Amino acid sequence: MAERDATEVDELRTIIQSHQAWLKRPSSGRRADLSFRDLSRLNLERVSLAGAKLAGACMVNTRMVKADLSQADLFGADMEGVNLSGAILTGADLRGANLHRALLTDANLRGADFRAGSLVDGATAEGGQPRGTGTTRLTEAKMERSILAGANFTGCDLTGADLNDADLTGAELTSAVLMGTDFCGANLDGVVFGNTVMDHATLTRTFIPFSLPPEAVVPPTYTAMPVAEFLELVERHERWVDSGGAEGLRLDLDLVTVAGVDLHGRTLAAARLRRCRLPGARLTKASLEMAELSYIDLDEADLRDAVLRGATLRRAYLAHTLMNGIDARPVPLAGGRAWPANFEGADFSDADLRDSTMGPAIVRGAVFTHTLTDGSGIDLQSAASPFPPPPPEERRRQKRFVRPGLVVHTEHGSFPARNWSVGGLCLLAVDQPYQRGQTFQARVVMTDRKEVAAVANLVVLHRDEERGQLSVRFHQYGDDLKALLKTAFLEHQKMAG
Repeated sequence: MAERDATEVDELRTIIQSHQAWLKRPSSGRRADLSFRDLSRLNLERVSLAGAKLAGACMVNTRMVKADLSQADLFGADMEGVNLSGAILTGADLRGANLHRALLTDANLRGADFRAGSLVDGATAEGGQPRGTGTTRLTEAKMERSILAGANFTGCDLTGADLNDADLTGAELTSAVLMGTDFCGANLDGVVFGNTVMDHATLTRTFIPFSLPPEAVVPPTYTAMPVAEFLELVERHERWVDSGGAEGLRLDLDLVTVAGVDLHGRTLAAARLRRCRLPGARLTKASLEMAELSYIDLDEADLRDAVLRGATLRRAYLAHTLMNGIDARPVPLAGGRAWPANFEGADFSDADLRDSTMGPAIVRGAVFTHTLTDGSGIDLQSAASPFPPPPPEERRRQKRFVRPGLVVHTEHGSFPARNWSVGGLCLLAVDQPYQRGQTFQARVVMTDRKEVAAVANLVVLHRDEERGQLSVRFHQYGDDLKALLKTAFLEHQKMAG
């Protein structure tokens, strides 16, 4: 356990040991009640707290790798940054919990409850104020390959969550917020959509294996703000920056839209404009240093010569933007460290990045379809991931199929698929020019049914020169690609008997 008061550590250890005994034989121990206890930053790896009471507990940055929390009561728990990789949380009650940036890779959350819920503890009940907002937050949570079959996400906020290759079979997503959520390769069979909030960019890159009824998916509700009112907030923010926080007020908006605003040369350093829309905005020579702009929509905006040093634009929509001459260098921090600009998963389709300074910036997963990048310093070969390849246990395990065969036709030749999944393909592609991180357009055709075809945007994930293989993922799912994948999957089932 982490360093803290020895008496407290001994007490927690006794409670957990008594719970282990209770699990084996109820009469020989006692069920753990750690409600509202501070368990933050403890090392509880592989601990068994199945069925334990942890309502309202503080588990911020707690290490619980491969822990057993099945059927546990985690109602309203603060679990921001918790590491639950490989953990078991089947049937756990996570209503109203805060799981912002939690690590849930390879976790088993089958049947878990993520609906809204508010706690009122003894300290706040008298005032009648609920503890927490009530909405369960899985914002920017890492849930790759997690088992979420039958889980209830009604009303849950999954903004920016990574659900690559996750199994969501039969999950409930009614009224859930899925802005910037990544479902690449996820199994969505039987998922219930209803008034589910998805932005256009997320919807186009998500493969849903069935037809959706009307109103199943709805666009985000943005609050339209008049330009004059927005500029007043910007002026107040500039005073806040100039005075070091002594005057004015930081610009902090969410789900707000302002169309065509002129912000030439204005100071928006450290502003927060997450999930906002500023289509057609003029941001030439604007200062956006260290700004938090994740999931922002800047379609057709003009950012020429803007300063984006250390800014975060994770999964931002930057299609058709003018970004010539931008400065996106890292910001130097104390101790010789540097804070890089973050464009992870951003869509730069048809954007102009010529003569910009983009490196070293985080651009893994970014899309550069028809993007002008001359002189930008972007290395498309390493754009998908500037970090070393993940270890074997962290790599994709999406179910893949060999039959029916698929062929990919590109401007550089035709390549048969060694195998395929709903997330992408492994191509037999000797002597091809495509580099890691590059996006290209291709025509995908079923080998034995030439009439079943689709045009797809493919992103290169990996090149294997020795085997002559190219691994690619689908970037967007148009109607024709969805139809092809459905047909191929049904054909596979027939062949498999």
